[in-house]
Order: sequence, then C-alpha cells, then structure tokens
Amino acid sequence: MYCEDFFTTNITKMRGNESLQKVVQKAIKCEPVMNAAETSVDTKFGKYLKKFIFLASLAGMGLFLNSCMSGYVATEPAYTVYARPAQPSNLHIWIDGDWGWNNRSHMYVQRPGYWEQPRQGQTYVSGHWQATPRGKSWSKGHWQSTGRQTRNHGR
Repeated sequence: MYCEDFFTTNITKMRGNESLQKVVQKAIKCEPVMNAAETSVDTKFGKYLKKFIFLASLAGMGLFLNSCMSGYVATEPAYTVYARPAQPSNLHIWIDGDWGWNNRSHMYVQRPGYWEQPRQGQTYVSGHWQATPRGKSWSKGHWQSTGRQTRNHGR
C-alpha cells in the first residue's frame, strides 16, 4: 500500500483522533540522530587532514623538483679520458660520456661513455655546456627524431 493510499483511506479516522495524529506526525518527522556539525569531530579532523595533505604534497613536489635540477659552476670541470671498450658489433655507436650533478657534493661528476645501438629514425645529440648568467650548466645528450632541426651549440 502506498503512502497516498494510506492517508486517503485513513484521513477520516485521523481527523477525530488527535493522539493518532500526533503519533503519525512524530513517525513522519525526520531528525538526524547526530549531526556532524554539532559534534565537530569530523570537521576538525577534516580540516587538519586537508592541511596535512597539502603540506605533504608541497614538500613532495619540492623534493622532486630539487632532485631534478642541476647546478651551476663557474668553470667546466676537467674531462678525464677513459679507455673506450671494444665495439660489441658494427651496429653499435659510441655515446660520449656526460656529466651528472651530485646533490650531496654540489659538483658535476663525469660519467663514462658507452656503446648503444642506434634508434630507428633518431639521431643522438651530444650533451654540451651552456653558459648562463648564473654560471655554466650541463645539458644532457638525448635522442632526437631525424627530421627535427638541431641547434648549433657553438661548436
């Protein structure tokens, strides 16, 4: 039986019976048992949780960006010549060593070169030193599509 049917059939009975009306009104009345705003436990916890998540994500982004950044030096470090190992096959090309920034010592550390097979449709652009107002920094070598124009880096 639907609510409308219940009220239409029993409306005449309810008009004469005030106590039945009060019982029905009390049953229909919707009151929450506990309101979160009244307890304020959820609101305080949520507020602090939001602040904690914000600060943690901000710290995480700072650490990530700091680890990706390279440093600047006044002069280029001295290049150490390493013995080139034997070529594994005629298909391999030599990739010159490059420089990596060490966050602990705040210095560039030389990495030795290596043999690698060429990538289809790509050429290797060697790393180079870039002069900026802050000092010199190393731009790593990378693979680039053959059709792209390469900039002349002063060589």
